[in-house]
Amino acid sequence: MSINNPAQLLSLLTLSSTALPIGAYCYSQGVESAIDRGFIHDEASSIVYFEEVLEMLLVRFELPVLKRLMQFTNAAEQFDYWANFYRASRESKELLAESKQLAFSLNAWIRDVLELPVTVKKHLGFLPVYGHLCGSLGLKEADVLAAYTFTVLENQVLAAVKTVPLGQMSGQRILWHLHGLIPEAINRVLKLKDTEISSALPQYAMLSMHHETQYSRLFRS
Repeated sequence: MSINNPAQLLSLLTLSSTALPIGAYCYSQGVESAIDRGFIHDEASSIVYFEEVLEMLLVRFELPVLKRLMQFTNAAEQFDYWANFYRASRESKELLAESKQLAFSLNAWIRDVLELPVTVKKHLGFLPVYGHLCGSLGLKEADVLAAYTFTVLENQVLAAVKTVPLGQMSGQRILWHLHGLIPEAINRVLKLKDTEISSALPQYAMLSMHHETQYSRLFRS
């Protein structure tokens, strides 16, 4: 997975940057609840948790769906199928609200920075907007999947660094470990069939639901 086109690399770096003004840093995606429940409490437990996020959330669901959203950027019927498939996976109030807010903000960025018309409505959620944009820009699937994985994992690890708290070097060790797993994970995603995609993550949904009534919260999810 190497990028030989500097323009594509710059596009991916921009979309992966924490400077992208969509507000992703406000959300922990269940990490704060996992800390409250004791699943994450140090570096070792963080690695175990984020390996599960990579395998169960990203490899088995979000990444193969993102690949298909990119593939069907110009095929409305198939795109809408996978966009609604993704939206149906937002099982809690917070996960759905987060996805809509990020989609709204990314659409605003597309209008104001790229000066392009918005073609994917926010109610479908963030991944369809992101996938359609990447497909429209002609970015390569494997590169986009790697960049998206980096963004999700970095955001969640940074939430743990702030909340456990973990030291900055501990957070970097966790990320470096996860980065070593990503290339092989992407290769598996690219080979997944439609029937092998699964969003059955009851514990993830329950962590999100627990966060809605958690006593002390730093993040919005």
